[in-house]
Amino acid sequence: MTQQRALNSVIRDCITGVSVSLLIFSATLYLPLLGFFLALILPMPVTFYRLKLGRNMGALIMAIVCCVIAGVTGGVSLDVLFFGALLLTGFFLGEFIEMHVPVEKVGLYTCLATMGTCLLVLLLYSITAGQDLFSMVSDYVAANLEMTLSLYSGMGVPQESIDLVSRSIDTIHYVMVRIMPALFTMMIMFVVWVNILSIKTLLMKKGIRIAQLDGLDRWRAPEKLVWLAIAFGLLLLVPVSTLKIVGLNCIFVLMPVYFFQGIAVVSFVFEKRRFPGMLRFFIYSIIAIQQIFLFVVVGLGFFDTWIDFRKLGAVGDGKEQN
Repeated sequence: MTQQRALNSVIRDCITGVSVSLLIFSATLYLPLLGFFLALILPMPVTFYRLKLGRNMGALIMAIVCCVIAGVTGGVSLDVLFFGALLLTGFFLGEFIEMHVPVEKVGLYTCLATMGTCLLVLLLYSITAGQDLFSMVSDYVAANLEMTLSLYSGMGVPQESIDLVSRSIDTIHYVMVRIMPALFTMMIMFVVWVNILSIKTLLMKKGIRIAQLDGLDRWRAPEKLVWLAIAFGLLLLVPVSTLKIVGLNCIFVLMPVYFFQGIAVVSFVFEKRRFPGMLRFFIYSIIAIQQIFLFVVVGLGFFDTWIDFRKLGAVGDGKEQN
């Protein structure tokens, strides 16, 4: 009887995980603006049930959701691979959290494992489709740019603005195709970061504490990384287009790292000054919506390497603080 109850509980959790994942997926399709932000937490159900039910059940939930998404969207496509990458991120995140490695390694390993798997799948997909990877990505970007223009028309964007974008569409396409590696990497990094914060909050509400996720407001990037950022920035000044593209991609990849450090500084100040919850939510919303504040946070994280706004250097790397 006890085994039957345990089995029923596992089945119920599995159904819940699949249902919540598909609910989030549905929102991304039918709520374009809100759906974009909801897509960031699509990995969370997979992470949660991977930690709760184990590797096999976590993989099963991910596989079922992927199959349903493929069925709904009409088969395997780059869009299905995109959602599959999000689900895979959740699975790997659970894997590396369970390894009890430091949080920066959880994030790094999850990003590398997800991107490596996605690259392999993309290569196999391009081979079966009889199209080289660059051309496939180029066509995908072109189709999405056209879709964006149509969306702008439906949203009532002034025609002169649409015409301006339309005239620049070839240039935008050229740049986006060449920075696609950085854009994809940035997306995975932000997804991992959002889901680390989300899973920590969810587990805390259930009375579960994961040690390596403590003290995120004291996290800081390795100091030597700043010199890489400066070096890649200098590449942008070199009059060689290939080097400029490499530098731009690398700068974009490093920007989320310093954004995370900047947000850690902001969170540290909120905790120290005991800001009310509603005020914190308002400030975080402004940061998420207004691009200028995103860059301010990135700058805050970058200069925190030298200025040490949180004064963590006084006690080593700050991990000993409570």
